[in-house]
Amino acid sequence: MDKGHRIKIVKGQSGVGVTGEIFWVGENKYGPGKRFGVRGDDGETYWVDAELVEASSDAAPELEPGELFQKGDQVAFKVGGREGEGEVFWIGESRRGGQRLGVRPTDDDEAVWLDSRQARRIDAPSLDAEPDLSAPPPLDQGPPPIDDATLDAWASAVDDLEDAEVF
Repeated sequence: MDKGHRIKIVKGQSGVGVTGEIFWVGENKYGPGKRFGVRGDDGETYWVDAELVEASSDAAPELEPGELFQKGDQVAFKVGGREGEGEVFWIGESRRGGQRLGVRPTDDDEAVWLDSRQARRIDAPSLDAEPDLSAPPPLDQGPPPIDDATLDAWASAVDDLEDAEVF
């Protein structure tokens, strides 16, 4: 078996019964033989020894493309047993269709990389929503107040214009 082959995990501690595609093949550093990186049809990644899998003739399922995200979107995610919320900071094309996302979790500095199907947008306030009139209006953030020296200069300029001769 090699990259791109379809397999089914038949033994082991996790993923038993999952069918997927081999995306990585390497030497098993835990014992003899090969080790596979398998992208399961369930969207999860599995690392398994070659003797724990068998070839599968099951076709890969058709996947819906999932929701489309933009940088800055707030999302909730669940990937590899990890759940959380964060901000999308990177977007790329997924090999399986749809988007691949880089998310910076709000509770951790370590980025999470996932398929867009493993995330959902956290509802943001709608731009069409009615304003909350019970809250006090925000303070005006206009220009700073004019100081007395500037007002005095303007007043003297007006006085000078009144004294000027007009042709």
